Amino acid sequence: MYKCAIFDFDGTLVQSNEIKKETFYEVTQNFSGVSSILDKILSNPDSGDRYKIFDTLIKSSDIDKKFGINSDYLSHLYTRICELKIAKAPEVKGAYKTLIKLKNLKIKIFISSATPLKTLKKIIIMRGWEELFDDIYGHPDSKESHLREILSINRYKASEAVYIGDSDIDRRTALVVGCKFIGIGLNYERFKKKPDTLMNNLNNLFEFFEK
Repeated sequence: MYKCAIFDFDGTLVQSNEIKKETFYEVTQNFSGVSSILDKILSNPDSGDRYKIFDTLIKSSDIDKKFGINSDYLSHLYTRICELKIAKAPEVKGAYKTLIKLKNLKIKIFISSATPLKTLKKIIIMRGWEELFDDIYGHPDSKESHLREILSINRYKASEAVYIGDSDIDRRTALVVGCKFIGIGLNYERFKKKPDTLMNNLNNLFEFFEK
């Protein structure tokens, strides 16, 4: 019997993956030649978080010398824009309904995201979702450490937890920890190995917890 649901955030609960990608270009649009460098960085599935991406961009361009711009400035601007946009972004179909049903089933619900924790909590509050989650985990800790801490604090076995995500990092994290993994989005090419369970959206997710 599953006792907790652990959700990735971007692309899993909220349709924000494209927003986050587009914002990298938005904050650097005034710097000539940068978009092609970003294309190359973002094409790497292991490009890292916003901080690493902007660090790589600075090292691969001369905008710091030309414009006095550093990665901290770009990361801060990127975060401010994303907060506003993602707070208003559409949910993944069935997200809110499913969270409510899981709460009614007495399933504990967590978020495990690579988004900076302070930013993530702010977005959750702006969406009015703060009462839906038992706890929220974000950057700088890894997703693996999130899952292990959730299992340890709540004294769950790995087999009692379900991790729901839309990326291969999510799949690998669940595999390493030993949790059930459910992939979201039927385009399974983004996974290096197709998940055993793959759903187009969250509409029927609660059925896994009723068994």
